[in-house]
Amino acid sequence: MAPRTFKKAIVAVSGTFPGYKQADLKTLVEGQGATFSSSVSQDCTHLVTTEKDVEKGGVKFKTACGISTCEVVNLAWLLESVEAKKPLPVKSYLFTNDSSSPVPQGNGDATAVKKEEKEVKKEKGGAKKRTHDDAIGANGAANGEDEDESKKMKDSQKASSKKLVVPLDEGCTLGYSVHIDDSGLIWDGTLNQTNAGQNNNKFYRIQLLVSPSSDYRTWTRWGRVGEPGQSAVLGSGGLNQAMKEFEKKFKDKTGLTWENRLNTPKDKKYAFLERNYEDSDDEEDNEDQVVKREEREEREETPVESALPQSIQNLMTFIFNQQHFVSAMEALSYDVKKMPLGKLSKRTLHDGYQILKDLSDLLANPGLANSKYGRTVPAAAEDLSNRYFTTIPHVFGRNRPPVLFHDKLIKKEVELLEALTDMGVTNAIMKDSKDVERERVHQLDLQYNSLGMEEMTPVEPSTAEFIELEQYLNHSRGATHNMSYKVINIFRIERPGETDRFSNSYGAIQNPNRRLLWHGSRSTNFGGILSQGLRIAPPEAPVNGYMFGKGVYFADMSSKSANYCCPYNSGNMGLLMLCDVELGDPMYEQEYANCNAAEDSKKEGKLATLGRGSSIPAGWKDAGSVHESLKGVTMPDVGMGSKNEQKGCSLMYNEYIVYDIAQIRQRYLFHVNMR
Repeated sequence: MAPRTFKKAIVAVSGTFPGYKQADLKTLVEGQGATFSSSVSQDCTHLVTTEKDVEKGGVKFKTACGISTCEVVNLAWLLESVEAKKPLPVKSYLFTNDSSSPVPQGNGDATAVKKEEKEVKKEKGGAKKRTHDDAIGANGAANGEDEDESKKMKDSQKASSKKLVVPLDEGCTLGYSVHIDDSGLIWDGTLNQTNAGQNNNKFYRIQLLVSPSSDYRTWTRWGRVGEPGQSAVLGSGGLNQAMKEFEKKFKDKTGLTWENRLNTPKDKKYAFLERNYEDSDDEEDNEDQVVKREEREEREETPVESALPQSIQNLMTFIFNQQHFVSAMEALSYDVKKMPLGKLSKRTLHDGYQILKDLSDLLANPGLANSKYGRTVPAAAEDLSNRYFTTIPHVFGRNRPPVLFHDKLIKKEVELLEALTDMGVTNAIMKDSKDVERERVHQLDLQYNSLGMEEMTPVEPSTAEFIELEQYLNHSRGATHNMSYKVINIFRIERPGETDRFSNSYGAIQNPNRRLLWHGSRSTNFGGILSQGLRIAPPEAPVNGYMFGKGVYFADMSSKSANYCCPYNSGNMGLLMLCDVELGDPMYEQEYANCNAAEDSKKEGKLATLGRGSSIPAGWKDAGSVHESLKGVTMPDVGMGSKNEQKGCSLMYNEYIVYDIAQIRQRYLFHVNMR
């Protein structure tokens, strides 16, 4: 529900508004007692934007669509709300994906919006609420029946503008472009087929191309994933003939008509991979921006300098390192050439999760092989694995694609889909920071600003705060972990809204139990983690892929979390986070894996699960010794070492799992050399 007073409103802004600078809008927002946010956080209540930004599918817009409590409105809402001295109902100001919707004019005096009058006439925001298709967004969360939701999602094959530049197949050297017809349909088909039994892992690419002289051809290329393959050019130059060649080839390979490309893939046929074209790097290369770039080059301006401290510049360079993205994807066998980061559609990610869930269900209940699939268990597992690798393209070289019939294999694929979600956010920030309209701000500063951090302060190495934190890092290494550290930098961090969310949800609970705990992840995931917070896997993800259910996992041993950083993919460097986590007392304690721990702990009225380890901290102390804001939070007293007193535990070290993101506050980020 939208807030009734400005005091409870958190407003973000996206896009360019004639007559207003961002600073002007910030003054308007804060002048009413509301909070102005430079990014769209989970607590954001309103995103004020433009039709152009909505059509473009900007990062902030996509993020807002994934937050059920965030309303996407036009500038008239803000201006008329300021005049009314209270947030007005948003119904008349909401945006919709349907650009043909009538333009709401709001209820205020026209003189109150004279600076916005021209822009309001352009905006076509209807009163239609955002659908689940929009809201599945950046955090990947989905509700309702999985298959129905997948069918409801927007067809990404439709271009929002004919100016969209669709990349040519990488093997095509013709000086043509991909055809977009009058309805906005993009004539581009990426097909994939995996069959473990026959050692097939192959692709087929079909594109309808047009030359500057209006010569139309159908381009095809096919082969084993990861290899160049063979190619052919079909057609005699006319559009109708090229369309017929395209449609015939598509049906021959998929068993489906081009019109029905989103239908369920046919057995033993290629599957159509839906792409997200709207984030294409080439899309922004329109004439206006080419002119701006040329003007900038003519001016030969002095390169702009970053206003960030050097340590934060180094951190941004590390988080947004393109080569690290490639290395991470190669380690997970993902085919980044066929589906570059940010190109997988929401529907494809959703379907990938759903197939992994089906595999997990089969693993837990082999009887489903006959009752649900009419196959033997091995045949059902192979069929589902084939479907998954057909949907989410992988590179296996000449090796046989695996059958995903083990928790560890399924967990690795869940990790891939989670990484694709976070890396997609990071990749979008990288792309957004290259926008030539903001050329007089350093790219690293734009990347940092896109994270929307409330605070990121380098901790001075000479301070007691730094020394305490470094000791916690170095002296909480497990005896079985061969890991050495060298701290590059430590940052005190805070995300906007997390403190209020934490206080409102858990600030007054009985028997609090707040601890300062570690969380590690690939460096390439941190664009998403910092900008959108730590998140819980979506409903369609398989619960069997998580030892203690779907939640956010923490440790009191730094090396346990460091193992998830995969520093070998990022130049032997990694990022570790310390979070203030409310666990409640007592916790739901488990000695062995329990993938139903999220539900079981809730039934017992517990806020968190403790997966008990056999080697644990020998003592705990108040973290106020690190920073006064941490008073009341406990952390291991590493000076006391560890003890091995717990018997019969399957884990070597403790794991802490929470199932509500409101229990988490990000407090410190460590940039570390790891070997």
